[in-house]
Amino acid sequence: MALNKKNRLKKKKDFEAVFKKGKAVRSVFLFARYLGNNLGFPRIAFVVSSKVSKKAVVRNRIRRTVAEAASRNLKTIQSADIVVIADKKVTGASKNEITHDAENIFGKIR
Repeated sequence: MALNKKNRLKKKKDFEAVFKKGKAVRSVFLFARYLGNNLGFPRIAFVVSSKVSKKAVVRNRIRRTVAEAASRNLKTIQSADIVVIADKKVTGASKNEITHDAENIFGKIR
């Protein structure tokens, strides 16, 4: 289940603003930077680099799992621009562990 277009963070300048001015939250498998916005809804991006896994199948599975958790919790997430970054340890985690970790991250951002 993908995020709606309005809930996706896409532009380079938005990414740069989040990384320069945003606050950080860490969990076991994920790391997030966030910056409040005045739009009234959250915009989220997911980063799973090739350092996490060389296989695109694995990276996409991780990205889809975190995106699914985000879309389920969209109404509870505050209005912010959020970039969720996967840690290398995430490759050994199950789908339930990744989902729980993502929900934990979004809970900290509230």
